[in-house]
Amino acid sequence: MWGIHIALACLVFSQGAFGQTLASLLDLARSSEPTYLGVKTSVMAAKARVDQAFGVMLPQVSLTGSTNAHDRNYNTRDSHDPSASEGYNSNSAQVNLTQPIWRYANIVGWRQAKVVVEQSEYQLAGAEQELLAKLVEAWFNVLAARDEVAFTTQQAAAQQFQLAVATRGGELGASSWPQVEEARAKLDQALADVAMAESEAELRRAELEQLVGPLHELNVSYMRGEAALASLAAVKLDGWLQGVDAGNPNLLAAMQAYEAAEAEVGKQRASHYPTLDMVASYGKNSQSVGGFPGQSGYDIKQGTMGLELNVPIFSGGTQSAKVVEALAQQEKARLEVEVARRAAVLVINQAWFNWHSSQVRALAGIQAIRSARSTLTQAQVGTGQGLKTRLDILQAEQQLRAGQRDFRKGRYDQVVAYVKLKAAVGSLTEGDVVALDALLVTSPEEADPDMEPRLIKVRAQ
Repeated sequence: MWGIHIALACLVFSQGAFGQTLASLLDLARSSEPTYLGVKTSVMAAKARVDQAFGVMLPQVSLTGSTNAHDRNYNTRDSHDPSASEGYNSNSAQVNLTQPIWRYANIVGWRQAKVVVEQSEYQLAGAEQELLAKLVEAWFNVLAARDEVAFTTQQAAAQQFQLAVATRGGELGASSWPQVEEARAKLDQALADVAMAESEAELRRAELEQLVGPLHELNVSYMRGEAALASLAAVKLDGWLQGVDAGNPNLLAAMQAYEAAEAEVGKQRASHYPTLDMVASYGKNSQSVGGFPGQSGYDIKQGTMGLELNVPIFSGGTQSAKVVEALAQQEKARLEVEVARRAAVLVINQAWFNWHSSQVRALAGIQAIRSARSTLTQAQVGTGQGLKTRLDILQAEQQLRAGQRDFRKGRYDQVVAYVKLKAAVGSLTEGDVVALDALLVTSPEEADPDMEPRLIKVRAQ
């Protein structure tokens, strides 16, 4: 049963002839990720509001018309006069023109709408940066989860063999019962680790599918062991932090939101100001009979033009309350600028130190691989000479797998940290993500590092 369970662990990921590429996954994410698509529609809506704000400053023309059928009974109070009854039609049509001449609130609203467009465009840029960074992180998390499954599977295989040895030794009297139970407990723990690794792998896949949609098959790759990774030696931490104010899209969007809130205050205050409009109308009224029985029908044509001044005097405090509300929203927007700045600074600090700790982990992984290979060679030679056992070989292979896992995880985290740094200053591009495909291979043999003393090759960018 244990052997079957361990074998199934290897099937969590399918390794086809060609793995998925970041370029293809990026296309899927851009066409299906709801948050990103929602921000894109927000830009369209913001641009439409600019047209709306400009439209209220242009002439407003309306046409009204009506036609009515009348049935009129006419009775006088003089009993000698007979009553009269008649039916007739009346029609009217009128064209009205209003041209705002001075409405300061409309002018401020138009300027505000243009600021909101800039805000939405920065939000879209921020969503783009976050989508690229999240995709890279999700992809390399999938790769790391695959490596963890392989490691725990190897670990379980070694513990299974050790239990078999202990059980056989117990039968021959070479091992005690507590040793057998200890071996069984270690195997149970190893199998639990496999189950946890498998669950983690499925969760990592689900996180990736949150960005790109359902994947019928997941063919993961390996990072080339000799791939040259970007170095942080060229730009210090302060240099990255200085790029926040000028490049972080979320911070720039928050700054535009503050300007929009400031404009809202001006717009609400402008509602206290007088307005001046030019108004004009032209109409025609027709009626087939007069106002009294026996009168002839008539046609009336009338045109008017003039200026209309509106001076707000008192609105029950409603407009003053709107000004107070706008001022509160402005202060909130100012605080959100600081929130966005601090969030960007935190991301940069986290990514910076994660990169350095990941580099150390990768270097340690190289040393562990070197040591494990030496131990494995000795075990293989010793087995042929009768000095080592199959268990020694399995343990050496387990150490090798652990070193490979740590080396690869360190490299994955270096890439993710560097991508997050670039996204935090708004300089991450599609080309940066697509270029990562050149670091990936389908063969696990190519994922091992060079064992020369130079360790990891780095390339400054």
